[in-house]
Parts: sequence; C-alpha cells; structure tokens
Amino acid sequence: MRDEKANYLIKSLHFVFLVLIFELLLSACTQIEKAKDVTLVKDAVMRYNKGLIEAAKTGNVESLKGMASDDVLRRLYHWIAAWEDSDLYMDATAKDIKFKNINIIGQTARVLTAEDWIYEYKSIKTKRVALPASGIYYEMEYILQKRDNKWVITAINIKSEKKKDRGTEHK
Repeated sequence: MRDEKANYLIKSLHFVFLVLIFELLLSACTQIEKAKDVTLVKDAVMRYNKGLIEAAKTGNVESLKGMASDDVLRRLYHWIAAWEDSDLYMDATAKDIKFKNINIIGQTARVLTAEDWIYEYKSIKTKRVALPASGIYYEMEYILQKRDNKWVITAINIKSEKKKDRGTEHK
C-alpha cells in the first residue's frame, strides 16, 4: 500500500512538474511574441514618418498605403493639398524620435513618442525657401491596429507641440 502511495505521489509530482514546464514555455513564447510586436510597432511608426517626409515633398501619399488607415491618409492628403494650393511643399527632417511608451493590448497598440523635427517650406515652382527652417518638439500618440499580422496606424494625436529656438539647422 505504501509503495502504491509513493508511486502515485511521484507520478503526481511528475505531472505537476510537466505542467509547470509547459506553462513556463508558453509564457516564454508569449514574451517573445510581445517583444516581436514591440519591434514591429516601432518599425511601423518609423516607416510612417519616413514616408510622411517623402509624401510632403512629392505630394504623393501612395507610398503610405498599407502603413496607415484610409482616414489617416485622407487627413494627410488634405494637409499636403492645402500647402500645395499655396505653391508650397514641406521639406522636413526628423532629428530624433524617442519611444517613451508602447502599450500593446491584444491587437491594439498605443505608442507615445518624443520627436524633434525641423521644417522648411519651399516653393513648388522655384524650389526656393519660402518659409525658413524652424524646429518643433512634439509629444505624439500613435494608435495602431494589427491587421493580417501587420501593424497599421489608425490614429495620430499631437499631445503637445513646442516651437524650438531659432538658429535650427536644416539638412
């Protein structure tokens, strides 16, 4: 009887041990997936901003399709068109984009950044500077949705904006 109880206890301990190992492996896989998503979210924000710079120069938002929702692209298009109506395009440089917080819950990510930008507006016709370079510091919020294993920006909010001192160089 004692041997049966001992065998049962050993088998039960083995089972508990295997369950714990399985849970640890599952937890590790979840953490790896979350770290992968954080990297993909950061990449999505950086690619969007690179595309934004190009779209502002060319007036073409096509390269941003798939990176941002139709609503975000529509707003960007109208913003660019308003400058083009005044014969201007934006020549911008993102000097620094720092990720302050990335919160991913399920298929939604909320990203807070601190961004230093330099803007200069030029004439579309002459390519000459129409509005001199100015630096602006932004605190931004990006909302992303995971669609078909790809992170898409669905909303962008300016949390704060501060013009920087003159003497800012534009490269």
